[in-house]
Amino acid sequence: MTKKCFLVLVMVYLITGFAQATTLDSQLELAKTYNDQAVQYYQQGRFQQALPLAEKALNIRTEVLGEKHADTLGSLNYLAEIYRELGRFYEALPLSEKSYLLSKNELGKTHPLTLASLNNLVVIYKDLGRLKEALPLAEKNYPLVKKVRGENRPETITALNNLVMIYQGLGRLDEALPLAKKCYSLSQEVLGEKHPNSLTSLNNLAVIYHELDRLEEALPLFKTCHRLSKEVLGDNHFITIACQNNVAEIYTSLAHPSDALPLLEESYTRFKKVFGEKHPYTLMTLFNLATAYQKQGNFNKTIQYLEKSLDIVENLRSGDLSAENRQTLFNKWVPSYFSLLGLYIAHSHFFDAFHRTDMSKPYILKAFRVAEMSKARTLLESITAKLAAQQSELTRAEKRKLRKYEVRLASLNNRIAKALEEDQLEETIRLETKKNSLVNQLAEFERELMAKYPKYARLSKVQIVGAKEGAKYLPADSVLISYLVSEDKFNKNNVLAFTLQANGMLTAHYLGELTDLEKTVKKYLRRLSLKKTRGRVILWPETKKDVVALSRELGKHLLEPLKDIIKDKRRWIISPSGPLALIPFETLHINGEQVIAQHQVTYVQSLSVLKLLKEREQAYQRIEKRGTLLAMGAPIYETFGNSHTPTSEHSRADIKIASKLVDSSDDPERYTRALRQLNLKWRNLPGALKELKQLKNLFFFKTHRLRIYKQAEATEANLQRLNKFGILAKYSYLVFSTHGYLSTEVPALSSIVLGQVNNPPGIDGYVTAGEWPAYNLKSDLMVLSACETGVGEVVSGEGVMGLPYAFYVAGNKNTLLTLWSISDEVTAKFIASFFRKLKMEYGQIEALTATKREFIEEGYGEAYWAAFVLYGV
Repeated sequence: MTKKCFLVLVMVYLITGFAQATTLDSQLELAKTYNDQAVQYYQQGRFQQALPLAEKALNIRTEVLGEKHADTLGSLNYLAEIYRELGRFYEALPLSEKSYLLSKNELGKTHPLTLASLNNLVVIYKDLGRLKEALPLAEKNYPLVKKVRGENRPETITALNNLVMIYQGLGRLDEALPLAKKCYSLSQEVLGEKHPNSLTSLNNLAVIYHELDRLEEALPLFKTCHRLSKEVLGDNHFITIACQNNVAEIYTSLAHPSDALPLLEESYTRFKKVFGEKHPYTLMTLFNLATAYQKQGNFNKTIQYLEKSLDIVENLRSGDLSAENRQTLFNKWVPSYFSLLGLYIAHSHFFDAFHRTDMSKPYILKAFRVAEMSKARTLLESITAKLAAQQSELTRAEKRKLRKYEVRLASLNNRIAKALEEDQLEETIRLETKKNSLVNQLAEFERELMAKYPKYARLSKVQIVGAKEGAKYLPADSVLISYLVSEDKFNKNNVLAFTLQANGMLTAHYLGELTDLEKTVKKYLRRLSLKKTRGRVILWPETKKDVVALSRELGKHLLEPLKDIIKDKRRWIISPSGPLALIPFETLHINGEQVIAQHQVTYVQSLSVLKLLKEREQAYQRIEKRGTLLAMGAPIYETFGNSHTPTSEHSRADIKIASKLVDSSDDPERYTRALRQLNLKWRNLPGALKELKQLKNLFFFKTHRLRIYKQAEATEANLQRLNKFGILAKYSYLVFSTHGYLSTEVPALSSIVLGQVNNPPGIDGYVTAGEWPAYNLKSDLMVLSACETGVGEVVSGEGVMGLPYAFYVAGNKNTLLTLWSISDEVTAKFIASFFRKLKMEYGQIEALTATKREFIEEGYGEAYWAAFVLYGV
């Protein structure tokens, strides 16, 4: 190459590099222009116009600078904010989580962008209704921002305001109010009274006064907020519309619907125009409109608006959401379901009063359908998905892939805690991000399967069962009693009940307003159950009269109004709601005697779930070469004296440390270390050995259909092996005669307790509620003679979560659970008597009822026989 040619080549490279640099600079300048325009639209509340500009800015910066550059991270967080303002929380969440994690790792935990990302994440969790997860984030964020940036800074005021909203959402109004006053005072001082953040603080302060029922203080604040925001931000800004909506709410509360309605109609029109029909602001205004029309006495308009709002909520639920996000979304709107079915019932009673059954029947049928829509929806979806996979023409590889998603999601659910300490928040957010990605992948795979297999698509669609169709799933001598419980902020419960008979006869009943229902139920359970003291289980010292009095009180409210319909029915199928899920209805009194004397009682989450369990039953009957019984029990526990359950009290500090350990890492022994931190001590169960021996003797002549794992064989490692090779799925009856651990403080640890000695690494012996959905069961009956396995967190619109829910998701049909602790000797006797009757070809409910009556005849009190309840068909 000549010198001249070399110089030409150098010049080409220089010119090309300069051109590339110029192009990059121009791209970054374009990104800045897009971003600045997006900011202007955002500040004007024009989020739809801001969205495409913010997306373009992020795409350019990601391509030119990389995803970890500060400018890219700023665009990522800003885009998440816009999605959040548009009510598209499920799109905002993964962006916000990613922004926070990358900002913290690349820029440090005190960088302004990291703090802004964490603050945005707090608001998204709050908007999703996941307040328990939002709280530790908010309590971390505010003091950190205050320390780094100072108290009199806009970002500090924003962090404080978000903490106020979390406290308000959790009903902790006494804590929220002084902070709200402080927040508004600081906003005025630092930003001026007309700044959007000051107006937001003013609105939130007024909201707290409203919730405290201090309407005279709330109304002028809302009016001031509306006047100033209209002046500064314009009619169509979301703060202006929200303040106007809140003024109207006060008028409704003051029984001035004629003043409220024009404001609400205008707010609804503006929200719908600016944010769209599915935005939470629009939905809330729709609900407020319905309430105002109800106060005015215009029930047709009320029903029209409530029906419309429910259609929108149902549409939102159909998105690619995790089970937890579906639950929180649904929980937020359960009151609107209850309001609508209450109106339907009122209309039906109105027409009944004039003997117009032809006009009342459609309303009662609609009411029942709405009731079904409001119960156990996540469980219904999980069972539907399981049945669709089993009963459609998927290949083995496709079924294995679905199963793999189930296992991975169950594992992640088991590792995500609801309450985290400050230094574990990042790990939880990382796991949440991973889970959200997995949920989206699963949803995409399911869509592919639906497009490929029409039958799978049809079976995957959740069916809400109406009364007419559902009646055919009821035995001829039975009645379904479906309760609905709605709680207000004053701890008053409105209780509704439906009865449905096999002939299709449907009735609805308003059972009145009960104050402190949850407290009454808990008191009743305490009186019924056994007391643990010094390693022994004894009766509570309270007299029998206390139990009878509470039994009659609850029976009077919950059963007496229905007695003309239910008294002659041999079998009651009860679908409870709220705290009623913890009541053994067999113990209540009706017509002067206990229910158990004349009736058989089973429980089911909803009629729609019952239908699916019936279909599950039919599918399982087609399984060939099915085993009879697989039992696991009397594990070897470490010996620490004679404790029946944990003997040492664990402190709040122990609980917090255990919670952190659960979620801290991928360490396979994290659960073992967490449970050791709680210092749980278990004794061996000689009664369980007796129980297993009796079961073996019962089925001795069917040894090829019987498997029993006891003592050293009763381990989690063995259970995992049985599941891996499909052995668990080949048995009709599964029995676990072990200790059970119920944790309300650390829900992820609620579990069946298997062997605690000589476990290999990664095996802790605790099969938790989070792990059970990864198991594959096809059992007709699962018997848990462990302590308190029927107890769990009661979630509005879902029922009892925890172990009972997990077993259904795993594929079990019926479950015999216990509501409180019983001695293992008595348990062994009860279970043996129950299975003896099953062997004599009693039905499951007949066997259970006969066993309970047998115990009553032998002089056993409710503390011994009433703890056993059967969920299923």
